[in-house]
Amino acid sequence: MSDLMSDELEELRKKKIEGFHLDFDADNEFGDYEVSSTTEVKTQPEAEDSGIDLESGRIDGDSEELSSGDESEELLSYSQEPAENEDVVLNKKELRAAKKKDKKRRKYKAQKNRVIFRTVWFAMIVFVSIMIGEYLLVGVNDVFAIGRETEKSVTVTIPKDVTLEQMTDILLENGIIKNENFFKLVATLTKATSGFTQGTFEVPTNKDYLALINYLQSDQNRTDVVRIMFSEGLTVLEYADNLERKNVCTAEEFLKACNSDEFDEDYEFLKDIKNKSKRYYKLEGYLFPDTYDFYVGEDVSSVVRKFLSNYRYRLYRTKERFVKHEKKQTYAERAETVGMTMEEVIKMASLIQAEAANKDDMYIISSVLHNRLATIENGGENENGEGGLGYLQLDSTVFYPYHTEENVPASIRKNYVSKYSTYKYQGLPEGSICNPGLEAIKAALNPEDTSYYYFCHKAATDNEPAVPYYAETNYQHLLNQEEAGLL
Repeated sequence: MSDLMSDELEELRKKKIEGFHLDFDADNEFGDYEVSSTTEVKTQPEAEDSGIDLESGRIDGDSEELSSGDESEELLSYSQEPAENEDVVLNKKELRAAKKKDKKRRKYKAQKNRVIFRTVWFAMIVFVSIMIGEYLLVGVNDVFAIGRETEKSVTVTIPKDVTLEQMTDILLENGIIKNENFFKLVATLTKATSGFTQGTFEVPTNKDYLALINYLQSDQNRTDVVRIMFSEGLTVLEYADNLERKNVCTAEEFLKACNSDEFDEDYEFLKDIKNKSKRYYKLEGYLFPDTYDFYVGEDVSSVVRKFLSNYRYRLYRTKERFVKHEKKQTYAERAETVGMTMEEVIKMASLIQAEAANKDDMYIISSVLHNRLATIENGGENENGEGGLGYLQLDSTVFYPYHTEENVPASIRKNYVSKYSTYKYQGLPEGSICNPGLEAIKAALNPEDTSYYYFCHKAATDNEPAVPYYAETNYQHLLNQEEAGLL
């Protein structure tokens, strides 16, 4: 009986073992396992029919308890009652094998992911490198004007006090540069973020950045040039009006500059002016008449310096032969030779320029002025006993700086008296009454040798020039005035 029971138990155990197999779900991250059976396991009733109590190990009829030997332990290790969903618990060895397999699978996936990530990252680096390289190549080519159009220029106008940002926008909009960031970088590295010249330029498009910056910081390359001719005898007020009408600078700022001291250090001859407070305009007489090129909106200091530099060149650098057979001298050297200061020369020359009818007339009028000034030492009386000759009595000084009574502002016209009036003040006026030319200056330095003390002119007409008259005495002068139609 015991042998029969043992055989049945062994048979049942084998059937259960043969009926189990394990399915591993690769997609199950935690290694869950599903147990399936191809051999149907007997249910509890079937076990009961065979007379075997699986839970207690007893066989019906005999009530004999199963031994706790190897056979029962072996049965229990494979025939535990299945959990819900028929899951089974693996033994430690199988669990370790499953974990090892899962770890291997994870490692494989991680390696695969790393390969993909590195591939994508490398592709991105290559792409970005290509983009940066292309950007740098285009930028560097533009810096050095590689590939730019040749024999082409663009007209650009630069405003006053332009910033680097504004300058960059102007160049970019006009197609002169292609890369604003590179231009700003070059300007910053070369310390050229400012100093761009106001004005209009014809800018060649084939210049590299450094050449372009230098080009735009030089007045010499401007095309908005204004050429103005200043005739001999014009006053500071007339100069200012001409400059303003041509948009070079305003009359107000020019007149202000002509009364400033900012040019004294650069032009030594201005230091000789000691009576600035008594003058209408300090620089009257020193703005040498000539034809000048200016720029629209030019700095007023630059404008004034052009006049003063020309004056210095003409009178302190250029040599002339003033008297036949004598060596050449500058005008300043000639003034020293005849015992005059250049300030006195310019004052007298301005009077000659304003009064003379022609070139020959200048030298005779010069003699009249020299003769009259010489009488001041004698109380204004000449050898004929006529007095008051220290007053030069020149009409051109009466309404200075306005030339004529009509030009005097209406608010002051009625009682206007110029402080340069040679009818009211003896000797030369405190300052020049206009800006004389070279001929008038020569005449002041080399008067004709005459005994005249008076002169007058018959007014010019459309058909005839002005006619000068000269006299040694006041009586002759009155006759001349009558003949000239002045009385």
